[in-house]
Amino acid sequence: MEIRFGWAVVAGLVVGGAVGWWELGHPGWETMDQKVAKAEQVEAAAGKDRHPAGASLYRWHDSAGVLQLTDTPPKGRKYEKVKIRDDQNIIPMSSVINPAGNRTTKRAGAG
Repeated sequence: MEIRFGWAVVAGLVVGGAVGWWELGHPGWETMDQKVAKAEQVEAAAGKDRHPAGASLYRWHDSAGVLQLTDTPPKGRKYEKVKIRDDQNIIPMSSVINPAGNRTTKRAGAG
């Protein structure tokens, strides 16, 4: 059986790269313990930003009749106060995700 020099070099580079990756602490790969620790850090940081106990949202209809749910009461409109339980999560929508300029009022099939 004949082993070619080129294949031996490739095999050596692959094995050497794998050993180096392992010895450097597996960059780009996390163990389950590392993932759990990172999730706990994120959760602890998010806990500081959680809504205070008994916080409220405000449910109201805009001039087009669309139901709105905001964290500040509307000015000059009738609204209903909605209590937030401590076990509920609130995810605010940012203008980057839903910019006001991208809203359309076209209905499906209307051209």
